[in-house]
Amino acid sequence: MKKTFLKNKKNIQFLIIGLGLIGGSAAKRLSKKGFEVLAIDKNKSHLNYAKKSKIIVGSSEKIDNAKKLFVIVALPPKTLLSKFDKYLDFFHKADFITDCTSVKGSLLNKIRKNKLESKFILSHPIAGSEKSGFLNSDEDLFRDKISIISMHKAQSIPTLQKCKELWFELGSKTHNLDLKLHDKIFSLTSHLPHVVAFSLISLFAKRKTSEYKKFIGGGLKDFTRIAESDPTMWENIFSLNKNNLLKDISEIEKEINKIKTYILQDKGSKLQEHLKKIKKTKESLNR
Repeated sequence: MKKTFLKNKKNIQFLIIGLGLIGGSAAKRLSKKGFEVLAIDKNKSHLNYAKKSKIIVGSSEKIDNAKKLFVIVALPPKTLLSKFDKYLDFFHKADFITDCTSVKGSLLNKIRKNKLESKFILSHPIAGSEKSGFLNSDEDLFRDKISIISMHKAQSIPTLQKCKELWFELGSKTHNLDLKLHDKIFSLTSHLPHVVAFSLISLFAKRKTSEYKKFIGGGLKDFTRIAESDPTMWENIFSLNKNNLLKDISEIEKEINKIKTYILQDKGSKLQEHLKKIKKTKESLNR
């Protein structure tokens, strides 16, 4: 990608709000690439470690008004909404702002209310881990991943270009996606799988765990890996994408009940045919 806005590194400061898995990974990558990185986080020990390790040069007190300020907000979605006004001074100073959340509707309302549409681009990196927090951050977290940019009215072409250049620097390709479609798609592809994984482990906990634990195979481990994810973040996501998620939960209940009915009625041939169709669909997703 031809760089237009990020080519003069000495004239840019990045301020990362939230130094967890996503924010910490962005900080590590950007600092390694030679950018000046600042951070804000409630965990002072992580801030101190990041400073001593030269991942960041300091916090908001180091903002240089003579430089362009690019802000990356990497907070859980409800935290971002509740603290949005707290960071308004930084947002208004900024030349460009983006977020990293997987639910967009409520955030856009905040952006519009504060007249930040032209400089605030909605981003969602399709990268992460069931392991959370700064100590699990990785400078290569975004490498070869896709980062979604959710389009909205009043965003400027130059600001959009800045966002694309940022994700390119972090190692990602970008893909544009309508905001409402974004929340609908990720309800099924990300949010619902977490509901199912959490539910399965909840069921497991009701059994005599000591009798079952030694018989856990790779299938259960792979399927429920994401149940180790941060509960706070996922409560936020489930709540904020409530309408889409409740529809998808109802739909998967119907799918489970279909299999349940075939088993209950001893319709083995129909069940087998149903499973064959599902298998073909899954195989098509692998291509």
